[in-house]
Amino acid sequence: MAVAHYFPDRLRPVRSTDSAVIDCAGARVSAYVRGPATVLVVEGEIDICNAEQLVAAIRRLTGLDAPFVLDLRAVDFMAVSGFRELLQFAADCDSAHVGWHVVAGEALRPLLRVFADHHLPVVGSTGRAASSG
Repeated sequence: MAVAHYFPDRLRPVRSTDSAVIDCAGARVSAYVRGPATVLVVEGEIDICNAEQLVAAIRRLTGLDAPFVLDLRAVDFMAVSGFRELLQFAADCDSAHVGWHVVAGEALRPLLRVFADHHLPVVGSTGRAASSG
């Protein structure tokens, strides 16, 4: 049985038997180990007020040293500022040669259409992404 631990401003490494949750002023990031990858589930709203904080939380949870999946299906709203932070994060992951994927939700899809040259590694489900490393 998995046990969720809530850490408002500090984290410990995510192990296969537990999860970590970070509150980001209107959005929440939860980390779970799924096979060879960590799955980060983001829920809530991403806007100019919390975009930097959210990406900082994602960086802390991933460490940019192992494959991971960023599941954005539970995001209700994503402002352009949040998308811009996501693109910078993607560039950092590419520079560090980190294997990762994004599972897009309804809030992200319009931005993906408008900014078609985004180069984000978008996939359709967490299962496929977690198993591909």
